[in-house]
This record gives sequence, C-alpha cells and structure tokens, in this order.
Amino acid sequence: MQASEPISDVFADPTDPVERVEFSADGTDPAGDWRRLFSSLLDWQPARSPSTSRPFFGKLTVYHLGFFLACHIESSGGRLSRTPLTVTRDDHDHFIVTIVVGGQIRFADQNARRMRPGDVSILDLRTPMTCVFSPGETIHLIIPRLFLPLAVAPPDPVAFRVLRPHRVASRFLEDLARMLVQMASYAERGEAMALASVLKTPITFCFEGPDASPSTATVSRHAPDLRRFIEDNLDRIDLNPAFLLKRFALSRTQMFRQFQASGGVETYIRRRRLRRSLVALADPASAHRQIGEIAYDNGFPDETHFSRLFKQAYGTTPRAYRRQARQGSLDIPAGVAGEPAQRLVEWLTQLKGP
Repeated sequence: MQASEPISDVFADPTDPVERVEFSADGTDPAGDWRRLFSSLLDWQPARSPSTSRPFFGKLTVYHLGFFLACHIESSGGRLSRTPLTVTRDDHDHFIVTIVVGGQIRFADQNARRMRPGDVSILDLRTPMTCVFSPGETIHLIIPRLFLPLAVAPPDPVAFRVLRPHRVASRFLEDLARMLVQMASYAERGEAMALASVLKTPITFCFEGPDASPSTATVSRHAPDLRRFIEDNLDRIDLNPAFLLKRFALSRTQMFRQFQASGGVETYIRRRRLRRSLVALADPASAHRQIGEIAYDNGFPDETHFSRLFKQAYGTTPRAYRRQARQGSLDIPAGVAGEPAQRLVEWLTQLKGP
C-alpha cells in the first residue's frame, strides 16, 4: 500500500471549510462525462430501458471528512460494475456503505438483491460487483479498511450484505449519512475530523451485526504481518507455504485459517504477484522491460507460465494489456470529468493508510 498523506497535511487549517469535489453532468455529452468521472474506479453504462431516451442527468458531491468520504449522488441511474481486472488494477482497500434515499438498486452479482429506500448495503471494494441503479438519490460512505478493527474488517474480502430498514444498524447508518452530507456543507475541517474520529465505534457496531460474515469473528494477530511480509517478498522464488510456516512459526492449521477465504496461501501469493505484474505492465517507466523480465521479477519462473495465469485471471494476455495501456485507454480520459475523477483517486489512495 502507498503511505497516506498525514492528516495534519490534509487538515492544515482546521478552520477551513470541509474539502469537497462537486460535479454536474450538464455539458454537451453528459452521459460520457459521467462515465469518465467514475472510469478509474468502475465501469458505468446507461440503463438499458425506454427511460434512456430522456436526457441524462447526474450530480455528485464528495466530502473529505478526514478518515472517510461522504458522497451524495443524484442521477438518471445506469449500470455500474467492478470486474476482477478493475479490482486487481486499482487495489482499493475500502468499504462502501450505500444508503438508498430514492429509487432502487439491484445487485446482479449478489443473488439479485434489490435495495429500496431505507435499505443499506455494505460492499467490500476488494470484491467484484455489478449493480443497476434506477433514477434516484443515494448517499455513500467510503471507509478505508484500516479505519475499522480487524474483527469486522479482516484482510480477506468480506461478503456483501444488505441491512433492511427494521434493523438498528441500517437506521443508524442512514441517519448518520444524511447528517454528514448536510453538516459537511457548513462545518469546519477540524470539526469534521473530530466527529469522524469518534464515529469508529458506532460504525463498527453496524458492521458486526448478527448477519456479518463468519470469517470476521476472529482474526489472528499474525494476519497483517504475514500479508505485509508476503507483499514485500513477492520476488522471492522460495516464497511458499513451507517457508512461511517456518518464518512465522505457524502450524498448517493456523496457516489454512489465515488464507481460507483467499483459496489458500499459494492462491493468495499468485494473485498478489499477478497484481504487481499488472501494475508494472501499465507503468510507462517499465515500458522498456521485457514481459519475461517483469514476470521473473515478480516470482514467476517463466513467461509462458505467467502468460497463461495472467489470461486466466484477467481474460487478456500480458502483451494485449500492455498495448492497451500504451494507447492510453486505461487512463482517466481527458475532458471535463478528468480533474474531479483524479481528485477522487487521490483521496482514495490517501485514505489507505500506511
């Protein structure tokens, strides 16, 4: 993970207004501008219904509250998705709490769960998803994993959940989200940061409801250190279960529990190696390097093996992906939405923590 910008830098003057990003899709190509706004995080497409013949509208306001973001959206709706490729490429480590104020949302990849006004969902950005928004209004809290305790935000991806309006947690999160977007329009930065810091306990309570994923019940104290060690040593050929068992003095049962949700430690290591290779292939600074060299430097013994795993994971070859990156189609497109989109990416990176 990249180091976060110190909070003291973000809130250099606590008497300044809360920092915000505002964007309205009201140009000559509103639907295209809206798509470009979110292009670095997910793919947006217009809704496939007769209503798409009406002019598109979209308005977004995002408030930086120091420890998390609060977003208010009004739009004509559409289809949003995060593919496995997007999840791996951006590596965002956040939860999105979504509150439906008006309209409906259907999560196509989550057992077709339908959300209506008053419903609240908790989505881990480390999991792929596809959803369809009807015209309406939503509020989103984007919370970094490191803001929450390990008991409710373990290193492994957390299952998607929907909280219905009769639950205390959903009512609290809805009231909280409404209050935050209203307060942020007049509060000072110092006030907002102080409030956000004391919200960790009640937000944690909402995350650890009775329908929370069983995998969040207990997390070994070794988990963060073990994953950090793996991340720092992906280039080692001897990075394997036997090496890690000896290095961390773990039993096979303990190791299995650590990576059960990830499909095992070998699967986890392979996925992280692929992710680092993906980033290198798109990096202009690595344009002179051979694909085989990149593969080897990230722990793969040969290019053929690497290419086969890469295509299995992302549906394209390393060579085709690099060509796409060189053509600029992986970057935030230039245009009216470019600056707000880049600001959102900066904030998300900033919230990751050390």
